Amino acid sequence: MNYRGVVVIAAGLVVLSTTAGTGAFSATTVDRSAEIAVVDDDSAYLAVTVTANATGNETTATVTVTNQFPPGTALTAVRVEHDDDSRSALPDDGSLDPGEPSTATFENVTCDGTVTIAASGDGVAVELERDVDCT
Repeated sequence: MNYRGVVVIAAGLVVLSTTAGTGAFSATTVDRSAEIAVVDDDSAYLAVTVTANATGNETTATVTVTNQFPPGTALTAVRVEHDDDSRSALPDDGSLDPGEPSTATFENVTCDGTVTIAASGDGVAVELERDVDCT
C-alpha cells in the first residue's frame, strides 16, 4: 500500500470517529416517591391561629404565627394578607426564630373571609390560607 492509500484510510477513520455516537445518553427518566405528612396547624412547621373577635359592628382578626422549624431555621419574611391589606408579622429584629410567635391584627375583617400567610427563611418557604371564622 502506498502513502496515498494510508492517508485516505486515516482520513476515513477520522471522519467515522467524529460522526459516530459516543455511547452516552442525553436523557433519562427516574421514578421517585415522596411522603408528605399532613398535620394540624399547631404541629406544623409554621403554626397558625386565626382568632376573630366581634365587638359591636366591628370584627377584629388576630393571626398568630409560630416558627416551629428545627433550631437554626429563622424566618426572615412573614407576610399576612386579608382582602387588600398586607402586613409583616416579623418581630422588630426582623427575624422569627424557632419557637417564637408573632401576630398581625386586622380591623374590620370580613367574616367567612380568608387570610393568606407566606413565610420564608434560608432554604425554607411555606404559603397557606386559613378561614376567618367569626362564630
